[in-house]
Order: sequence, then structure tokens, then C-alpha cells
Amino acid sequence: MARLSQCASIRSRCRFRFREIALISMAFLAVSHAHAVTPDSPEVRALIGQGLKYLESKTDHRLGGKCLIALAFLKSEASHDHPRITEALEACQAMSVEQILNDSVYSNGLAVILLSELNDPRYHDLMSRFGSAMEQRQKDHGGWGYENRGTGDTSQTQYAVLCNWELLRSGLTPNVESVEACTNWLLRTQDPYGAWGYQGKDPGSFELTSQGSTSSSMMAAGLGSLMICGDMLGLIKPYEVSQQQQSHDRIPAALERTNEQGAKRTMRILTSKGVDKTRLLNAISRGQAWYETQFKLESHGYPGYLLYSLERYKSFEEFLSGNASVEPDWYQQGFDYLKKSQNLTGGWSGSSGSVCTTAFSVLFLLRSTQRSLEASLGEGTLIGGRGLSANLAQMKVRYGRLVVKQELTQVDQLLGMLEDSDSKDLEALIANSAALSVSNVGAGDARRLQQIVRSGKPQARLLAVRALGKMRELDYVPTLLYAMTDPDKRVVREARDALRFVSRRFQGFGLPDNFDETQQYRVLDKWKAWYRHVRPDALSIP
Repeated sequence: MARLSQCASIRSRCRFRFREIALISMAFLAVSHAHAVTPDSPEVRALIGQGLKYLESKTDHRLGGKCLIALAFLKSEASHDHPRITEALEACQAMSVEQILNDSVYSNGLAVILLSELNDPRYHDLMSRFGSAMEQRQKDHGGWGYENRGTGDTSQTQYAVLCNWELLRSGLTPNVESVEACTNWLLRTQDPYGAWGYQGKDPGSFELTSQGSTSSSMMAAGLGSLMICGDMLGLIKPYEVSQQQQSHDRIPAALERTNEQGAKRTMRILTSKGVDKTRLLNAISRGQAWYETQFKLESHGYPGYLLYSLERYKSFEEFLSGNASVEPDWYQQGFDYLKKSQNLTGGWSGSSGSVCTTAFSVLFLLRSTQRSLEASLGEGTLIGGRGLSANLAQMKVRYGRLVVKQELTQVDQLLGMLEDSDSKDLEALIANSAALSVSNVGAGDARRLQQIVRSGKPQARLLAVRALGKMRELDYVPTLLYAMTDPDKRVVREARDALRFVSRRFQGFGLPDNFDETQQYRVLDKWKAWYRHVRPDALSIP
């Protein structure tokens, strides 16, 4: 009761301060929800269809351009014998080793991405040829760039990173020292404020220096690449459930995704000893903070390129943090931009040229990277951090794959479900974190959620913590801190993840899934210290 009284006191003092912000936020959520779209929405499919129609009769003289066009069709589920896909594949096969080495890093990387997406072991030798050439082109400092410049190029380096990631998920092993060197170069060339410049200024140490002119596109390229490298090196572990839960939720072999030849997608991890994990996580946190305050989409000279990089960064962030939204705000913003800027021909214009800009835009709308992650890991793993739902009635087929239905549950519906202790929907809702929506939550419902955290049954406490975390309000942090003391480890893990989401701290303060009491309260103390820092007027917390 004492802790409940303390939290009530904090809320009372802060209520007036945040009332206006809350009203504005709720209004924004209501508007954004009303216009929210996904890659399956009719209006999005219309934009994609017009873009693909424009690309049907287009080509590019560069290998990378051909591969980019082919990727747009391949990700839209076009047949592998589509003329644009066939054209790009034949161009890849016609390249000699010398020609590959003399071509651009972009073409090299895009060729590997296309060959990997075709998911056919017959192309592995060709992928290895492109991969070896990419490794040979790496500069001594670890980045990639123009032959006549000593600096590394953040834009080109991201395509080398993608090349290595596609090799790894196709069962081929890139050079771990090469991946480590690239990761460290990205760490050294990050601006102290969190973004990256076009040509990285490498200080030769990890004492960060100003990178001069930074941009949204280079931030997305650098941060996305850093996350991918961390994933490849096993330094950033995806959102995990306990070993016991994993054993029950593993995708049945009969449901694993296969292509026409039946080749399963796999994902292995490299073993790294040359990259400091703490330094990596701190760099990611800086990049995320820059995105939250500085990212801009409008008036960008390379809009398609920026959106393609943004989708990649955000898809890996969703996967690695476990906080995946069915209708993320950044996707809505990108859709709105592309909807109003599409030409009468069906394409888009930009400094990359209309053909490449259109292909980039289509890949963004399709959620290209998310599809690649789904193919490697299963959509149930990407959304919610778990395997396929045990309830097959809650599944559907999309593009030839079994996926969990994304039927949203509002907070008022959740509260009704929590009143029914025998509700069979609770476990399904727990298993699918993306299914809970928190738009337009009233003060009364929020107070009820806070009460449930303190007095409800374990299932109810877990879902109440999840809902409060999704609301991303500092006012509810004391309740989440209280939940960190819960006797049920599932609730503690949910509170840990909610605090990470609210604070935007990618790894928070640690706390493994199988924690002990000492670890639990050590991390709790760190969260308390963080909250006192961001809310110095909070006199007492749980």
C-alpha cells in the first residue's frame, strides 16, 4: 500500500504537467491509427502495382541497377522467370572475376542480395565469387569506398555489410575478421551525436570526433549496418523467451519456409572476439537517440535510397529489440511521402534516377528487409519474439506462408478479458505482443491497468505491464519499476522490456531471461537511478 500511495503522489504532482502533452499525443494516435496502412493495404498495393508497371519496361546499364529492379519484382512474389529477374541473373552470370573487381561496390552487393533472395543452392558458387571480390575491396581501416579515396564510404559500406549478411543466411561464411574490422570502422566513424557522415573521418581510435555534415540517410545506413554486424557476430541477441518456452514454441519442421527446390533458409552466427559489445550497444543507443530527434524525410535528394535504408534499419531494430508494431509510424510517414510524390507514370523521381528510385520505393513499401528476416527466422519470431502460435485457428496464409493473424485488441477489450479469469484468449494475446493496441487509452483505464499490476493474477499482471509499456509514458515508469519486483519471472521480463521501450535504451541495463534475485535487484536499482535522472522531481519511487 505504501508503494501504491507513493506512485499516486507522483502521478498527482505530474498530472497537470503532462495533461496537454497527453491530449496532443492521444489526438495524434487517433489520427495516425485512422490512416494506418500495412504492405497489404489496398492503397499500398496500388502504389506498388503502379511502380512495378513502370519498371516492367525499364532497365539499367549497371549490374546493380538491374539487380535492384529484379529485387523489386522478386520481393513482390513475381515468378523467377520474370524478364527483369532473368535479365539481372544472366548479367550476374556473365561477370568475370576481373569485371566484378572493376565494378562498383553497389553492384557487387546488390548482386549478392539478389542471388541470396533467389534461394537456390545452384547460385552459391556465384555468390562466393562476388563475396570474395567484396572482401578484396575492403580498405585497411575496415570500411569500403571509392578506389581513388582513402576514406571509407558509409553508403558503400552498408552494401558490403548486406553482402556478408546475405552470404551468412544462405549458409556461406564470410570472413569474421572482415566483419569485425567493418564493425569497428563504423564504431570509430560515428559522430558523437549519433549519426554518420558520407565519407567517414576515422580518428584511428574509439574517441569519437565530429564527422562534419551528417544526414538522415547516412544515419540509417550506419545504424542499420551496425545492427546487422552485431547480429552476425552474435553480440546482439534477438528478443528471447526462456529456454522452456522456446522448446514449446519452436516452428514445426513441416511449417518451415521453403522455395520451389525445397531449400530451407538458415541463419548462423559468427564468433567474435574483436568487437567490444558495450561499445557497440552504446553506439546503437546514440544512433537511436539521434533518430528520435533529428531524422527528416522531406526534401531529400535521394528519397528512395533513404527509405530503403530506413526500412532495413527499422526492421532489424524491431527484430533485435522485440518491439515490433504492425503499423509503425515511420512506415506511415514513408507511405504518405510516396503517395503524394508518385509520378503519373507510376514511378518516383530522385537523384538516383527514376528507375532506381522507383525500385527502392517499391522495396520500402513491400517491407523488403522484414520479408528477408521472416524467411530466415519465421514471422512469429520477428513479431513478438516467439515461434508460431500453437493455435492454428489464429493463423492465415499470406504469400504462401503461414503467419499469425494480426487482429488488434484494444485496452478496453483487454480489461474485459482480464475480468474473465477463464478467458481462453489471454494466452494467445500473451504469445502475440503486436496484437495489443494502446491508442486512445483513458485515464480510468490506465489507472485500472496500474491496479492490476499490483493485485491481478500473473497473466493479467503481464498483459497490464505490456499495455503500460506500449503507452511509452514516463508517468507509468513507477508502476513498471514495481513490476520488476514481481514474483513471476514472466512479469519481470515484460517489465524489463517495457522499460527498455519507454526509455529507448536498446539493451537497457541487461538482465538475462534466466536471472537470479541478485541480478534482478541490481538491474532494478539501475532503472531507479535512470528514472531519478530523467525525473529529478520524483521524490520517491518503488
